[in-house]
Amino acid sequence: MARFSVISPVESNGGVPVNVQDQTTRILDLYFLKVDPASFTTLSADAAPNDRTVTLTSTTGFVDGSMIGLSTATEPKFYFGIQLGAPVGNVITLDTPLDDYYFTGTNAFSTSFGLNVNGDVTPQIFQIGPVGAKTGLEVDLTRVMGYMEHASAMDDSKFGGRAALTKGIVLRRKYNGTYQSIWNAKTNGEMSLICASDFFYTSKAPAGFNGARFRNTFGGQEKHGVVVRLAPTETLELVIQDDLTSFNRFNMMAQGHFTQN
Repeated sequence: MARFSVISPVESNGGVPVNVQDQTTRILDLYFLKVDPASFTTLSADAAPNDRTVTLTSTTGFVDGSMIGLSTATEPKFYFGIQLGAPVGNVITLDTPLDDYYFTGTNAFSTSFGLNVNGDVTPQIFQIGPVGAKTGLEVDLTRVMGYMEHASAMDDSKFGGRAALTKGIVLRRKYNGTYQSIWNAKTNGEMSLICASDFFYTSKAPAGFNGARFRNTFGGQEKHGVVVRLAPTETLELVIQDDLTSFNRFNMMAQGHFTQN
């Protein structure tokens, strides 16, 4: 929650003037990810701030273009970066320099963040969290955003540039072993409604792909007026239930921050 302070004296109408202060905890920009369980491994050598290579105990499941995650078991410290090229021995190269020390034994894993997958027969689940699983920290997510690219032109009756979905993409929160569905969208028009018209088409000019981008905001009294709070064991999930392999690109991410008392 945002902190506030009361300013004296009161307003002329008797109201209490309030000065709202933003959080000062870590900013979070997190992709919806699908973790490859076969890739779970650890660092086999220490890594320092500004390093763009890390040495792994195993490189199984680590491929060019994957989102690589590092996390520690005792601190609210984690890193995400994209792998550049194939492993060289047990060393992988990352696009973003490390921002802290990550020592031997740090957890490492490979994930996919492209939502252009086939979930028609077997639903594909991408998720955010648990972010503070080992530390007890909670996370407040204030909005989710998405970006699509497709070879075909887009309109409100389609989803991206393909025909309307049959089952739809589902945003849901998982907590205490149960689920809370937030929305299901099958067309661009439905996404625009969900996003309070924060949905925009971009034409391919002079070449390339047709695009669309959207933003679904939770926080703020002019929006939902609430945030999605994730406890250490909880997740925010996106379920793909149709064939989206015709998309050139489809990604979604959430923005928020660690909570602050």
